[in-house]
Amino acid sequence: MSQEIASQQVIKPPVISRGDTVGIVAPSSPIFEEGDVEFTFEWLKRLGLKWKVGKNTFKRWSDLAGTDEERLSDFHAMWADPEVKLILPIRGGNGSVRLLPHLDFELIRKNPKVLIGYSDITGLLIPIHQETGLVTMHGPTAGSFFESEYTYENFVRLLTRTDPGGEVPDPELKDDWNPDYPPCRMVIAPGRGRGRLTGGCLTLIRQLMGTAWEIETRGRMLFIEDVGEEPHSIDRMITQLELAGKLKDIAGLIVGECVSCRPGNSKRNVLSLNQSVEAMLREKFEGAKYPVIYGMRIGHSADKCTLPLGVMASLSADGDMVVLKLEESATS
Repeated sequence: MSQEIASQQVIKPPVISRGDTVGIVAPSSPIFEEGDVEFTFEWLKRLGLKWKVGKNTFKRWSDLAGTDEERLSDFHAMWADPEVKLILPIRGGNGSVRLLPHLDFELIRKNPKVLIGYSDITGLLIPIHQETGLVTMHGPTAGSFFESEYTYENFVRLLTRTDPGGEVPDPELKDDWNPDYPPCRMVIAPGRGRGRLTGGCLTLIRQLMGTAWEIETRGRMLFIEDVGEEPHSIDRMITQLELAGKLKDIAGLIVGECVSCRPGNSKRNVLSLNQSVEAMLREKFEGAKYPVIYGMRIGHSADKCTLPLGVMASLSADGDMVVLKLEESATS
């Protein structure tokens, strides 16, 4: 699989323009209330975009937005619909990986379009990128689409232009989710690296391990993030990647803010109560041969930048200076 991925042509989805149609689907868990996405429709209007909603989007089946068959049907329908240029999952949660054995990758390959999301949607972003070569976008979902102006501006900057993305900016330092959030870019290990981006929610990356769609990291710029996990749990998942050889030949490691991943979130592990994510990362990656940074606002952060899987990026980390640059466009 790794040689196949390394030689695979990168396919960039068409740029998003005014008048285009967004397909809203629910491949994972359901939205709590239909009204929760009304604000997203207002922002889509601001961009001059139209939208259509999958027929099963607001269904519920256990903790999922409908049965596997219903969710897959909506997902495939949006890829097959020539009017739809951007597929926007309503939220993450659980269930995306259940669709993989039945996913029509050939349909997706023949109909390249923007797929964006985070959290459980990682379970679609990585396999689709690796199977088809399509650049997929780690960014907001419909339920969190415009939580901040920073999130909105990052979306617009990457998906409505065909010039190189350039340097990824930082948001203003504020966050209502996590009162003791880290700085946006904390250097854990200095260095410089260059490689195509891949990554997403750490829990989903771990869930894909041992499957036909486990993440390929060789030569890649890897980014990871998570939410609500104690530092010892983040350590456990990173260690699994390390033992599986997934950190051996990477170009660099970007660790997100990891919202609410503070020590003491549960009473299960008394030994972890005084260890922070930062302390764990410093112990684990001291002396790394590639740059490692912590605190990037991605995924579950209220302010979230959009990172395109498959796009060439460079990372420079030295002292207090950290520069992450997208060297090419995310769309064509």
